[in-house]
Amino acid sequence: MIATTADSLDEVLGLDFVQACSELADARLEQLCKDTPGNRAAVLEARARIDAVLDMHLAASPRR
Repeated sequence: MIATTADSLDEVLGLDFVQACSELADARLEQLCKDTPGNRAAVLEARARIDAVLDMHLAASPRR
């Protein structure tokens, strides 16, 4: 996890999103190097984390 301070929920979610995307990129690279059940699971977990962060962002956004 990135060690930093954040002033708002948007900033926290933005940092979480960047971290999750980085984890997805790492997991996909590992899967490309060696396609194992563990590496496939890591990709799925990273995608699920991105989905969760995006869901939190939508839930926190004001309705228009």
